Amino acid sequence: MANSINGARTWAALLNPAPEVLHGLRTGRCVWAACGWSWDAVAIAPLQRGLEALDALPLPLDAGYTVIADHARQELIVYIPCGTGGALDALQGVRVLGRGTELLVPASRYGTFTAAWLSCTHDDEEDHLIDPAQLQTALLAVDTRHLTQTDTAEHAFAE
Repeated sequence: MANSINGARTWAALLNPAPEVLHGLRTGRCVWAACGWSWDAVAIAPLQRGLEALDALPLPLDAGYTVIADHARQELIVYIPCGTGGALDALQGVRVLGRGTELLVPASRYGTFTAAWLSCTHDDEEDHLIDPAQLQTALLAVDTRHLTQTDTAEHAFAE
């Protein structure tokens, strides 16, 4: 279970898979899916940055958003509405995957090390898509917080 300090479930706590999930990733399956028809995808590097951005939104873990971890590339993949990712393309460490691209998606309970479910829609629901403008704002907030922490640490070290 993913927890924060106060006991609330968080996306960031999903950075390192639990042992039973790791076993499932070794025996799981994945398939290629065409982007740009029902959804586009956004790949965010590094994975931890993307998870922190989801916590900043905040998106409930069990709300049926499609969220995939690529542990090999250390990327987070989320679904957004088709044709809406233009502003995200300008962010460092972000790739928008639209029509003409394919994405490796889990095809079993856990998926694989290169395409692992962190969250997915329920069988009877449509994909819940993440708003790219809100995602952009959250990523910029995470980046700013990390820069501030780095500057503070460097200043303290210099003294």
